[in-house]
Amino acid sequence: MTDHLADQSADQEEPAVPMMAIGAVRRPHGVRGAVKVFSFSGEVSHFEGLSRVELRRQGRIWSAEVEKTLVQGGVPLLWFAGVTTPEAARELTGAEIWVPRDRAAPCGNDEYYVADLAGITLLSGGVPCGEIVSVIDGPQAPLLEVTCGDRTVLIPFMARYVGPVDTVNRTVELLVPWLMDTE
Repeated sequence: MTDHLADQSADQEEPAVPMMAIGAVRRPHGVRGAVKVFSFSGEVSHFEGLSRVELRRQGRIWSAEVEKTLVQGGVPLLWFAGVTTPEAARELTGAEIWVPRDRAAPCGNDEYYVADLAGITLLSGGVPCGEIVSVIDGPQAPLLEVTCGDRTVLIPFMARYVGPVDTVNRTVELLVPWLMDTE
């Protein structure tokens, strides 16, 4: 990895400030070390004004200073301090870009981040039946990984199976209760 990025141990303690992945480095752009970025939210304005980010790839974490940001054709371009060639920029390909949560794109009404689903209570008939612990990419739809006691169940995150997410009360209603049956 490039020498100018401060490598941090991947087994370090979690940061006190909640962090969130906002995008990933796609590929180099131009001859001066810029990189094209894919925005996870589809929004790009929150990339402007970034001064420092964490880059994460394959269990490694790097702190990087952002020297310049430009949005071109709806695609964010970033220039990192010390990355001055396409070859150095190529070394960053695939790295996720993490920022303090308050620097991520704001959510609109009835919007939430997938990361916000962890810890939400799953209800069946208004009664708690499990807790969402993570979201897994599925072939047709995301899958809610739900724990109920010592069991783990995967529930398709689709409107026909679960109701709207209540971010205030941190609940979501299971519309098809038999999905919790594991026998």
